[in-house]
Amino acid sequence: MKRPAAKPPRGSGRPGSSAKPARPGRRPPRPSRPRTPPADPAAAQAARQTTAYLKKLFSDVGFSIDARRGQNFLVDLNLLDLLERTAGIEPDDIVLEVGSGTAALTERLSRAAFRVVTAEIDPRLATLARDRLIDCENVELVEGDVLAGKHQLDPAVLAALDAAVAARQAEGRTGRFLLVANLPYCVATPVISNLLLVRPFDAATVTVQREMAERMIATPGSGSYNALSVWVGAQCRGEIVRVLPPSAFWPRPKIDSAIVRLDLEPKRRQAIADLPGFHAFVRDIFCHRRKLLRGVLIRLAGGKQQPAAVERVARLYQTFGFDRSIRAEELAPETFVALQQAFAASE
Repeated sequence: MKRPAAKPPRGSGRPGSSAKPARPGRRPPRPSRPRTPPADPAAAQAARQTTAYLKKLFSDVGFSIDARRGQNFLVDLNLLDLLERTAGIEPDDIVLEVGSGTAALTERLSRAAFRVVTAEIDPRLATLARDRLIDCENVELVEGDVLAGKHQLDPAVLAALDAAVAARQAEGRTGRFLLVANLPYCVATPVISNLLLVRPFDAATVTVQREMAERMIATPGSGSYNALSVWVGAQCRGEIVRVLPPSAFWPRPKIDSAIVRLDLEPKRRQAIADLPGFHAFVRDIFCHRRKLLRGVLIRLAGGKQQPAAVERVARLYQTFGFDRSIRAEELAPETFVALQQAFAASE
């Protein structure tokens, strides 16, 4: 026996329904989606270093910005992402960060790296960073100046890096040493220079003043070419990844910044027989960058009153085929390497 056909439900739009028929061309209503549970407030706050977040945090703890220490916090979250992506951190890498700040970047680094060594000179920020990093067991925070002097890194930072390397070796793992940081402007040059001298990174991804970034990748003959250009260019290849406007930071600096990436080229570094001697030679030469190279070399050789010094430089000019009017900023980094070695050998 057949069952009677079921009646259409109310509101179906079929004949006999009390609902109004849908107008032609109108889309049916979207099905409702289940509500996503709210994210953990602490995790959400930790992931977003915005201007509003920093202002509230600093107000709550009574923190005031110390401009002398270059305290400009990167608050553009897209650029913070870009900095981390450009670094390309792998699970076996050891990362050095200079300027922990509130540890917004440190926290990201700890999730990607084997071990992170971070240095913070301001004890108030170091306290905030420790609170944020309480669950990051692979982070070593060194409270103090990363520099023990203009030309020396702090022994505590070097010791922390040594401990990180030993821990990695103990697990039978190998990886790179990276510098990843929003570098305070006041220490950017000595940090990079001294690392290349005593503890070379495999790669560095840092935010610095735009002017400094341009110097690091400058070519001979350009207005930005200086001693840093030669020192970095003799060992690394570099590129400016992105220019950052003042609005990317809080407080806003008065100048543009840049994300720059440097990659060490081991063969070029190995070609420098005496790294400390080369470093000092380049600094001495560029103390008189606008003078003719010949006069600077004669001064370094003993002075123009010494006939042997003048003759020594004359032989070098003949060997390299230099024009008498050449200046330091016209020489490529590899020429500086060869010149320093020849100059030292001619004593």
